[in-house]
Amino acid sequence: MKNLILFILLGTSHVSYSQIGLNVVSADSKVQWTGTKVIGLHQGLVSIKEGKVKMKNHKLVGGYFIIDMTTITCTDIPDSDPIPKKKLENHLKGEDFFDVAKYPTAKFEIDEVRTHPDNTAKILVLGNLTIKGITKRWKIEVEPTTQTDRLFIAQADLRFDRQQFGVAYKGLKDELVHDMVRLNIVLKAR
Repeated sequence: MKNLILFILLGTSHVSYSQIGLNVVSADSKVQWTGTKVIGLHQGLVSIKEGKVKMKNHKLVGGYFIIDMTTITCTDIPDSDPIPKKKLENHLKGEDFFDVAKYPTAKFEIDEVRTHPDNTAKILVLGNLTIKGITKRWKIEVEPTTQTDRLFIAQADLRFDRQQFGVAYKGLKDELVHDMVRLNIVLKAR
């Protein structure tokens, strides 16, 4: 009987400490981008192609997500104004910006998760961010709203300097594009 109880306890503790992989649900996840310039800003959406989240004891411990850069759309120019909207979207997809023909995806791979020093509702996620084939160590602030063995939902704020990733369009003298790009990410995995 003692051996049976010990076996059950060991088996239970093994289950609670093992990692569980959840698949990112692309249809329920999204990325909203914001780029600013001297005379205003532009915003839009880009789709998450795929990803995986690793959970341990109901906490995020790893994973990755891939962004489909070919899906970049602009949402602040209305569809009723198709020429400027299409012109900006093609410009963002072109060689001046993200060159999606050559680099159709961007990726973030998580390799460390830390407690946020200033906000207990958030965590700091560190990993490798790859844009246009350039990989750099990066940090993201993540606010999880659901963390279980079956479901993970979070919002993340990822900001990057486009110059560091070869997105080096200089703009016109009176319409300079700022270097910082902000991605507001909603990630759902099951």
